[in-house]
Amino acid sequence: MKKQSRTLREADLLGAIADSTTDALVAIDEAGIVVTWNRAAETIFGYSAEEMVGASLHAIIPQRFRKAHDQGLERVTGGGKHHVIGHAATLAGTRRDGSEFPIELTLSTWTAGGLRYFGGIIRDVSERVAIEDDLRASEAITRSIMESASDAIITADHRGVIVAWNAAASDIFGYDKSEVINQSLTLIIPDQFREAHEKGIERVTAGGEHHVIGGTVELCGKHKSGRQFPIELSLSTWMNGDDRFYGGIIRDITIRKKQEDRLRKQKKKLESRATKLKNLNEEVKTKNEQLQSLSNKLAKYLSHQVYRNIFEGKSDVRIESYRKKLTIFFSDIQGFTELTDRVESEVLTGALNKYLNEMSKIAQDRGGTIDKFIGDAIMIFFGDPETLGEKEDALACVKMAVEMRKKIVEMRREWDVLGVSEPLRVRMGINTGFCTVGNFGSEDRLDYTIVGGAVNLASRLESAAESDEILISQDTYSLIKDVIACEPRNEISVKGIAYPIMTYRVIDLFETLEKEQHHIEECFKGFNLSVEFEKLGDHDRHLAREVLEKVIAKLGPNNEK
Repeated sequence: MKKQSRTLREADLLGAIADSTTDALVAIDEAGIVVTWNRAAETIFGYSAEEMVGASLHAIIPQRFRKAHDQGLERVTGGGKHHVIGHAATLAGTRRDGSEFPIELTLSTWTAGGLRYFGGIIRDVSERVAIEDDLRASEAITRSIMESASDAIITADHRGVIVAWNAAASDIFGYDKSEVINQSLTLIIPDQFREAHEKGIERVTAGGEHHVIGGTVELCGKHKSGRQFPIELSLSTWMNGDDRFYGGIIRDITIRKKQEDRLRKQKKKLESRATKLKNLNEEVKTKNEQLQSLSNKLAKYLSHQVYRNIFEGKSDVRIESYRKKLTIFFSDIQGFTELTDRVESEVLTGALNKYLNEMSKIAQDRGGTIDKFIGDAIMIFFGDPETLGEKEDALACVKMAVEMRKKIVEMRREWDVLGVSEPLRVRMGINTGFCTVGNFGSEDRLDYTIVGGAVNLASRLESAAESDEILISQDTYSLIKDVIACEPRNEISVKGIAYPIMTYRVIDLFETLEKEQHHIEECFKGFNLSVEFEKLGDHDRHLAREVLEKVIAKLGPNNEK
């Protein structure tokens, strides 16, 4: 009774163990019929114990392995050899859903009651096999990279003994892999660097500071032939368990060093040339500054347009002339000859230069070509070397004269400040006609100017003009009459012209006159007048008349001749 009770307890214990293990515990009889199927088997294969106990083991064996399984059972049951029994084997199993997965099988056999039974401990090794597959793939990739790399890849252990050596390392250092595996790294390290290498390995292996590891440095390597050559080394280290390993990626930089040396030499040559060019540029700059200074000085003796055409290469400096229709302007200061006798030359010179400077600015702004200054007289023409067309050239010339006349009124006070007692009054003459224009003179000295009857007529008009008057010819008047208000004057006779010339006195631009209908403003020494007619009421107009009458009475009679 006690023996039976102990047997039952042992059976319960074995059942508990079987149900608590994570490995499938499966037992079959000699016919391959399942007699034991634990919970782990249910989990791994997806079949319940009710489904599998009494069923064939074929349910969890892939189709291609079933014949070999049946033959094995027959062989062992018949007393034949045990091929797998007593060992762990990696096979394949089939789940309930039909999917295959890798298993590890440990098989045993025994007899009871004259019958043979087989027991298997089955473990699902899907995860382990996947890891092993990934590891094999990674190793294959690593081997492929190492063998296809153009750089030497070398691995050494903590003693500095070579454990890995790729094909590129053989190409670079000349040693076959079989010659260096398990040999010291000093085989490829020049004598002068070996001591530092060995101390470095000792230091890092002992947990010391990393000097080179993790970076890229340029060093020297030693070829099998004994030849030393420049290399670029990228060094790393890692632990595998308790063992330290070192990895180096090495590139032969012999060609690069030669190129760098050649580039350094070329750079030195270029720097030398650059220094020479810099000095040359400084010389050229100095010469250019001298030439610019000279050209600026020469510009003072040439009209703006002529200067620009010459220095921009638009015209050649040679004796040449051509016929062209131009508008010519002459002016002079009335009574200037008498002034030279009464005013100090220094004072008069300053006043004259101020006057000529202001007139020149206006001429240049209007596009006129200043031909020359003849004492106090100015000769300007429009239409060459640049032209806007006959009508526009004539308009520009007359507008210039009107602007000059207004500027002269402003300058009268300045003349008084400079010590010139006589008021500044100017006569102007303008004519339009064909002239001969170009470079006149000798091969050594040229003068860009104009000649002809039209020039003489412009000069004659200036002589015939009254103080502050702009006198123009019929030819000029016909071109500007739509823009500028003029009034007929008298006819004049000019030497060389068979008929009398009708003249016109320029009043002002129609636009200006229209504005002056609403506003008059005049300002000069001792006189300042500003009238805005639109703002004057009847009473204000009456007061304005009284003021002006008082002013006229105070001024007295007009004694100016």
